[in-house]
Amino acid sequence: MSAPTTPLKVMLLEDDTAFREALAFVLDKEQELEVVAQAGSLAGAREALDEGLQGRLDVGLLDLALPDGDGTELIGELRRSNPSIKVIVLSATIEAGRVEELLLRTEVDAVLDKWLSPRQIAREVRREGGGG
Repeated sequence: MSAPTTPLKVMLLEDDTAFREALAFVLDKEQELEVVAQAGSLAGAREALDEGLQGRLDVGLLDLALPDGDGTELIGELRRSNPSIKVIVLSATIEAGRVEELLLRTEVDAVLDKWLSPRQIAREVRREGGGG
């Protein structure tokens, strides 16, 4: 019998409340994942980081188009406070050239299409986060 593994701690940044809550529900149902913070804006994500998430996050799952700015602004902050974090961008409208730019310029680990099912997104979060 193998020892239980610690779930990957996920921050979910998505301004569409219904989508964010549904995705968080599916992610939390996965034994290997735990959503420890949710936010619908950059300000909300920064507030969550200020409330003790430094060094505790394994995966940042981020939307880019937010009401108060571009989600890429948060990537550097996440990496400084959580050096080993995996950053995954969620987007419904990203062009192929922009994907390459994000992967190179911002050190994003993956870009996922929001049109994937929540279960497919959960599978990719586990894979990128090292949870299998």
